[in-house]
Amino acid sequence: MAKLHDIIRNNRMSTRPEYYSGRGAILGDLDGDMLEGIHKGILKEYGKDAAKNFVKMVADIKVLSATTFLQELYQLLNNDWKYTEKKKHADGIAVPKNDEGEYDESSMVSGMIGMVTAMTHNGRDDTSSIRGGFLMSHGIKPKGEIRYNSLGDYYYEEC
Repeated sequence: MAKLHDIIRNNRMSTRPEYYSGRGAILGDLDGDMLEGIHKGILKEYGKDAAKNFVKMVADIKVLSATTFLQELYQLLNNDWKYTEKKKHADGIAVPKNDEGEYDESSMVSGMIGMVTAMTHNGRDDTSSIRGGFLMSHGIKPKGEIRYNSLGDYYYEEC
């Protein structure tokens, strides 16, 4: 897991899913450059099959929040980099555990804050902007129609 943590850190992300808990899928937490950097790190450290399954995972996650992304990425690692499409993904909420692997009072407070934050973000979902260019660069056409933001960058509006 240490190699994967290094790959994640080298791409400007925290390795802790709970750090992003409840914030929704926002470009400030995860973007196409981060996905590409993590992909390159996985390709270098774990090989072509792992990198290919990483791309499948990114394409399959319905709401690509940083919390869900990290939870799914750790599951992919624990499954020896084999990915099977899922109907249900991690929910974007993570509550930290103490050194004994148990929830303590401070963890419960963090979890409650994450849940309240999730409810107040009104379902913010920048998933198509986060992964659109990444998927295109790996030969996967995202679902939906092409759109352009105010800077002229393209993304796919997913249906």
